[in-house]
Amino acid sequence: MKAQEIYQYIDKIAPFSTQLDYDNAGLLMGSMEMDVERVLVTLDVTPEAVKEAARRKCQLIVSHHPLIFHGLKSVTPDDPTGAVVLELARRGITVISAHTNLDQASGGVSDVLLGRLGITSEGFLEPAGQTAGGKPYGMGAVGVLERAVPPKEFAKSVKTALNARGLRVVLGNRPVKKVAVCGGAGGDLLQKAANWGADAYVTADVKYHEFLEAYQRGITLVDGGHFATEDPAMDTLWEKLNEAFSGCGIEFFRTQKHKEVYFSL
Repeated sequence: MKAQEIYQYIDKIAPFSTQLDYDNAGLLMGSMEMDVERVLVTLDVTPEAVKEAARRKCQLIVSHHPLIFHGLKSVTPDDPTGAVVLELARRGITVISAHTNLDQASGGVSDVLLGRLGITSEGFLEPAGQTAGGKPYGMGAVGVLERAVPPKEFAKSVKTALNARGLRVVLGNRPVKKVAVCGGAGGDLLQKAANWGADAYVTADVKYHEFLEAYQRGITLVDGGHFATEDPAMDTLWEKLNEAFSGCGIEFFRTQKHKEVYFSL
């Protein structure tokens, strides 16, 4: 099987044409003509992930975050990104990254995050439009809990559901029933969550003034961490790839080496 076939499947469920302007999703290393028998699925292309891919004799890595995001002026072993690029090239490993196209896809990053919290998605927090195939896409997701719960209970349930190492939380002034989420850095969508009527908003990489705004609005704001709010989507992508290519003689591995790197004291 060629890497192109896997690229085309990802493009079907999360069209690369929907990626945001600043993004760099797609084929980032290697060739579409690479013969692929083994694939590693990971949130990030880290040195540990590359070593794991090599140990498992993978010809392809599928990641969420692009290894090459900003322009590279040089590729040297002294630079963290350059060192990974050199190692990938040395081992002949191809890389495909599905970033903001997967963020915005139906069933993508935020829908998976909402599902981990036990909530069925009722749509996007910020609809963006329709794909060429007529499927809606957008950022974030919204849904409603079966019963309202106190803010602190909700926050604790988020930590458990995501296996997060730590949370930063503003506790709102009302029970939580309507929930908005955005996997990864979504603090700038707080206003959208408020406009929708969210009692709680779950995202990551929240800035100080966004916490302050949530407090003033009485919204429970939970920063679960970038890794914890996005990595569950890699489990789902791995499952979808396994199902889509079942019986094709190709193995998909979920990384066991790339984990959350920070901890809370």
